[in-house]
Amino acid sequence: MEKNDKGILYINLVIGILGPNLIVLGILKYFEAVGGTGYLTPFLGFAITMIYLNYLERRAGISKKIIWTKSIISIVTLLAFYYFLF
Repeated sequence: MEKNDKGILYINLVIGILGPNLIVLGILKYFEAVGGTGYLTPFLGFAITMIYLNYLERRAGISKKIIWTKSIISIVTLLAFYYFLF
């Protein structure tokens, strides 16, 4: 893989981290504003989506090291957003 292709790959991985995290934050804000029950359905859908994204990344030939690094960064980013916004 060329150096330019790796840069584009990393940019797409960062976007792939931020998108689902923003969706989860939106879900949390919605439930905070509405105050309803039913947390399980959106978070189950989120978990299934993340599992599918990891599957697609493995099929695309992305190494496990990059996938795990992306997952850890995603979790840390989500916790940081949650801490500062709530």
